[in-house]
Amino acid sequence: EFLAKEGTKCRKTSARDIVSVIADKATGATTVSGTMIVANKAGIEVFVTGGIGGVHRGVEDTMDISADITELGRTSVTVVCAGVKSILDIPRTLEALETHGVPVCTLSSSEFPAFFTASSGCKSPYVLRNTEHAA
Repeated sequence: EFLAKEGTKCRKTSARDIVSVIADKATGATTVSGTMIVANKAGIEVFVTGGIGGVHRGVEDTMDISADITELGRTSVTVVCAGVKSILDIPRTLEALETHGVPVCTLSSSEFPAFFTASSGCKSPYVLRNTEHAA
């Protein structure tokens, strides 16, 4: 309710934006990278989100790659999600995650999901058999 009332005054807060949001005493809504930093500082080891950011389509012209990729590779917090947002370049995102040393696993499916769809057309790098195997 508070965030709804804040509307456009609420800032999208990625890893790079946390300092300025705090300094300005502003309200921020964290991205996955922002949430990872805050969770890590608070001692939270695992969090769940809808989808992660990644490599945008047309990256060869824009160089638009989400800070989520970098943070997933350097911050010791496990992120459970429904895959990469489907509007992104999923094969390139999986490649970037590999480059950053990010373990990517799916639960009981050999197909990597695309956020709100179970199938992205990409093979899962590693399949966990069940929740016990995941734990």
